[in-house]
Amino acid sequence: MTTVSSRDYAGPADLRAMQVLAQRLWSRASYHHVGDLAWQRFEHLGREPAWRTRIWRDGEAVVGWAWLVEAGHFYFQVDPAYSVLFDEVFDWIEAASDASALSTGVLENQPDLIAALQRRGYQAGSDAYPFNLKTARTLERLPPLVLPEGYRAASMAELGDPDARALAHRNAWSRIAGREDMPPSLSRVTGESYRNVMAAWPYRSDLDWVIVAPDGRWAANCCIWLDGANQVGELEPVGTDADFRRLGLGRGVCIAALQALRETGADQAIVTCRGDEAYPAPRKLYFELGFETYTRSYVYRRKRLA
Repeated sequence: MTTVSSRDYAGPADLRAMQVLAQRLWSRASYHHVGDLAWQRFEHLGREPAWRTRIWRDGEAVVGWAWLVEAGHFYFQVDPAYSVLFDEVFDWIEAASDASALSTGVLENQPDLIAALQRRGYQAGSDAYPFNLKTARTLERLPPLVLPEGYRAASMAELGDPDARALAHRNAWSRIAGREDMPPSLSRVTGESYRNVMAAWPYRSDLDWVIVAPDGRWAANCCIWLDGANQVGELEPVGTDADFRRLGLGRGVCIAALQALRETGADQAIVTCRGDEAYPAPRKLYFELGFETYTRSYVYRRKRLA
């Protein structure tokens, strides 16, 4: 282990190296997919200065990384072959954050990771906490694409307008389905940030789909990120403009994107959705599309030691 060194994140090339690790380790016991790393890093502008991120390398290969996002929450990944790094990674996380409590997500089918978190004093939140379901389906026997008269599905390979695509995302998240109790979302996705998303690996414009309404508005959207090495595509994000809900457009745009994913030769799709009852609408959509739960997440928390 004497060859392992660490340094602060220095830019997109480091994200690509983090994705190489995520791709190499991906399985149904993996929290991170290459697509969600790209989307989460680039969907907004101006946040990177507040995100402390560090990577650990053995020679040129990234073998671990940690990413402090906000309010004490963090993401991380350590190659199991380098499990002795776990405490070093967590020493850095706990020193780098000044939050009163730290938290991270972990899957129920990651027992070694759960044991390591517990050893560090992290405890699982109750089922009353928001939690996610990891779901998957094969690409065989996809439902047919059926849309209301006058609506059509189109990909960004055809449309190619990042400003309109960003507006479609903001409109879909301005009123969150199933959460009418919440104030309007303040989505910060802009045309400029969506250009960054489109420039990120492994974005493909032929896997980024919208439903165009008769009046020209982009009423629903679904982007799929393909991990070609593992032949698995991740839906992230998916949304429907509140003015167009209950027309089957969320279902339609997902089917259009899944059909395009199948044409790449991929054999499965995954999507993460909330599992708690506070936000049921996306879960209902994905289950109706044939996705099935293969694991769930827990939030593990630790209060700052005095």
